[in-house]
Order: sequence, then structure tokens, then C-alpha cells
Amino acid sequence: MMPNFIKHKVRPQDSLASLASRMRMTEDELKEFHNHNCGKMDKLWFTNLRGVEFILIPTLFISKEEQEIRKSKMLPSKEYFKGFHASKYFVSEKFEEPHKKDSDFNYSVNLNIQNSKHGFAAETSLADFRKNGIDSDDKVSSLSLACMNSIYPIPYNISQKGKLGSFLDHKNLIEKFRNKRADLEDFFIGDISKSYIDWFVEKLTDENYFFRQIQSSLLYQILFPNLEWFHKKTGWKEVFYVYKNSFPVEFNFQTELTFDDPDLVETKITGTNSENCSLRELLKGIRIEDENAKDYVDAEIQIQYFTHKITKQLYEIKSSVEIRHQNEVFQKHHLHITQN
Repeated sequence: MMPNFIKHKVRPQDSLASLASRMRMTEDELKEFHNHNCGKMDKLWFTNLRGVEFILIPTLFISKEEQEIRKSKMLPSKEYFKGFHASKYFVSEKFEEPHKKDSDFNYSVNLNIQNSKHGFAAETSLADFRKNGIDSDDKVSSLSLACMNSIYPIPYNISQKGKLGSFLDHKNLIEKFRNKRADLEDFFIGDISKSYIDWFVEKLTDENYFFRQIQSSLLYQILFPNLEWFHKKTGWKEVFYVYKNSFPVEFNFQTELTFDDPDLVETKITGTNSENCSLRELLKGIRIEDENAKDYVDAEIQIQYFTHKITKQLYEIKSSVEIRHQNEVFQKHHLHITQN
């Protein structure tokens, strides 16, 4: 293998600054390159070349600035684009709580991304539900899934940054359920089923409540991320729902990028809550005055995004949310999303 440098004999008029400038390098970059490759040759300790006979010059050098530019071009853009999502993802979801059996869910998410007058719209539907390895067999769960299936696909507006913005046509969701309600009531009979269907209609009709149910799920928060996350250079504050259908809590976040894989970029996002919140508030979904500081929870979020270096498409997500109360784990929520 040919070396990636030439051995340059230092001339009287040469300086570290002049040689570095010729190579479009900084003095520190040239000195670092020489010292890294020089082996038994004399290392450079100063910026002047007095007494230095040879210096190693790279044949092909990419500055740190250029490296950063090249890396940034491997990331998804800061604004949503149609190719970011694949048309289908497979999801595995796990809830862990002390003294309870773990709950495992598997399902698929189908996506249809279309242009809209506001930018982009996403039609989503969930299918192939299995709980702990089997199809749902209890009546309430089956009815819940049937009610949601009756209004799929659900169209959403996508914000410029990639997050779900609102329902595209909430009135149409209500109309779709109204048209299918009779079939549901013919199949799911009894007072319990009727009460649940009435409750579903009430919540579906309340657009803000129903959208918050969707928005507060871990699935939709990470499947439709703020695309600026991939470009963050420093830490930042942002709210996040750590408990479904509760309220968002402010977190301190930071991003770490890894480019080692030949095809994929890993964007790791970690966060810890910076806003006080009690367990009772979180479970009730409302703020309560004069809460005891001893009841405050600690929460940690980890999300790993894997996006393609060339297409920029979202390939895989690994995520977890851990809520601790009084130094003990209250709940761990894991979510794995992949194209395969």
C-alpha cells in the first residue's frame, strides 16, 4: 500500500505556516499529521522548522471543516422530505414494571406520504397486533383494535420539521366511524361493548383529546422526529411525553453522531428531565398544586436513529424511556422500529 504522504525536504524559506497554507491546512493540522505518521523521525514541537530536515506532507488531505461538511451531507435535511420514511415498519414494544409481568407488543405501521397544500401529509395505519406472542383474545382489547381499525388510515399534517402537526381531516374520521358503528355493535354485543363504543365516540369527537392520545405515544414521537435533532451541535431543551395521554415534560437533550457503518449514520439522542413532575401528576395527566418534592420523578430517554447515508431514509430506531420514582424504577418502555 502506498503511503498517503510525501517526505518533503525542508528548504530555508519554508515555514510550517507556508506549507500548511499550500495544502489548505492549518498549522496544527499539518503538525498533527506529521507527528502521527513520522515514526522514528523527529516530531514537530514548535511552529518554526529550525533544525527540521524533513516534514511529511499528506498527498490527500481533508480538513476537519471539510470532514464536517461531508458528514452533514450524509444526514437527513432539516426540513421534511418525502423519502425520509419507508412505506412500512415493523414494531416491537415492551413495558417493564416491578412486580408485574412484562408486556410485549408486536405490530406493523403502514405509511403513505403525500403532498398536501400545507407541505406533506402522512396516512398511517397499524396492523398485525400481537400481545406476548399471540393475537389479542380479550374482548375489550379486540374491540379497541376494531374501533381504531374502523378509522384507519388516519391522515395527519406533517410540520416543516417532520413532526405530526394535526389531523388532516378530523370530521372525516368521525364520519368513517359513524358508518361502521352498526357493524361493530352487531359483532361486539353487551353492555360493556356498548359503553366502550360510546366512550370511543366521545373521545374521537374531541379532536384535541384524541390527537393528544396519538401525539403522546412514544411511537409517534420518535417515528416523526424533529429533523433538526440530527443537526444539533450543542445541548438543548425540549418537551417530551414520557407517559401516554399525560402532559409533556421539559428535557435536557444532546445528540451524538456515529459514521462507522458503511451505509448508515447512527444519531443517538439522550435526555434527562429538567422539569419537576410528580408521579401522581404524570398518571393523572394534570398539574397539582403544592406537590411534595419527594414525589418527583426522574426520567431518562435514549433514542438511536439509523438513517441511510445516500438516500437519507429512516431505516431503524431503538429507543427507551425509563421513569424512576423515589430511586426505584417505576416503568421502562422500550420501542424498536425497523424496516425488516
